[in-house]
Amino acid sequence: MRILFPVKPVKIRALFSDIGGVLGTNGWDTALRQKVTARCGVDPVQAEALHHLMFDSYERGYISFNTYLQKVFFATDRPFRLEEVRDFILNESTPWQENIEFFRRIKRNNSLKLGLISNEGEGLAEYRARRFGLRDLADFTIFSHFVHLRKPDPEIWQLALKLVQVEPAETVYVDDREMFALAAQELGFAAIHHVSLPETQKCLVAFGIS
Repeated sequence: MRILFPVKPVKIRALFSDIGGVLGTNGWDTALRQKVTARCGVDPVQAEALHHLMFDSYERGYISFNTYLQKVFFATDRPFRLEEVRDFILNESTPWQENIEFFRRIKRNNSLKLGLISNEGEGLAEYRARRFGLRDLADFTIFSHFVHLRKPDPEIWQLALKLVQVEPAETVYVDDREMFALAAQELGFAAIHHVSLPETQKCLVAFGIS
């Protein structure tokens, strides 16, 4: 864990956070892809190569989850159905209720706007929003496939600022990927590289958020 903005900012008015790795498991990452290829008996090297060809288009909202899965896992005939793969992936998403309740309390106790900024594609994003209860938690959620922007595109953070009408120094951004926390820091956000809930709590206290 590191606070990536060394100077204490002005009064914080908004808190922005990633979803996967902060509020619950990732929706679709390397570990889960490996789990799927092993379960289905798919060549992991071929699947990973096809993933890298298709994933940017999927997360930016130009192809559906079903189309992505079809291209990556069904380049040849398979003894299993696309729906089986999709449902297995969806069911692997697990909310971290302790973390979600922590962000809920932080928002309420400090009168903050809470926005979520996530690289998630069609199908996965909507399912996870329901399963994690994100519509009740956040004031707004920016999913990459809705806006055709994807972290680390600077515009995705700038969109969040425009929605809340705040300056970067009036916000804190939390992400489990250090590269994305650094990207937000370069735009002027106070940024936290999340590695655990207790450590992130300490960082927020340093910013005057109790």
